[in-house]
Amino acid sequence: MKHCYVWLALALLSGYFLQPVGAQDLDAAHSSDPGIFAEFTGARTGQGLGTLWGGSAGAYIQGHLLGLVVRGTAVPTNASARLYEAALGPRLALNLPLLRLYVEAGGGVGYNGYESQYATFASGWGPAWQADVGVSHNLFEHLDWRILEVAVSHIYVGPGVTPVIASTGLSLHFR
Repeated sequence: MKHCYVWLALALLSGYFLQPVGAQDLDAAHSSDPGIFAEFTGARTGQGLGTLWGGSAGAYIQGHLLGLVVRGTAVPTNASARLYEAALGPRLALNLPLLRLYVEAGGGVGYNGYESQYATFASGWGPAWQADVGVSHNLFEHLDWRILEVAVSHIYVGPGVTPVIASTGLSLHFR
């Protein structure tokens, strides 16, 4: 029964932070917009494979300060390592005069293609997490440039892989 109260309190607190701010000022109202994003991504796994290239895409909704993000990352460019990941989690964003800083963390599922200890190619799906920090700049009324986003993730498949990811791209606001 005690766990029910914890979940209820968490739901009420999330509802408070995710509600739109109203028209108090333009930046605050703009931060409550739902949006989608697409990014060009480079990743290094630290396993001597060089840089893997791919992309990231997703959607988010932002409240006063706290939001929610769902994202997918695909880095399929190397013959011996392919990384795919889907994550859902909280997002924290802070609007500054020229920039928006954001931090995202999520958990979900990931795919890792790797060379096994017997020099054969193996692959599989397993649990994964990803943490991102980034900075964006408003280009037009509904379009932001995600100048730089840096992420660390881990996919628990085979020996496991912990790529460091750098991305740049665009974000489109709906409201």
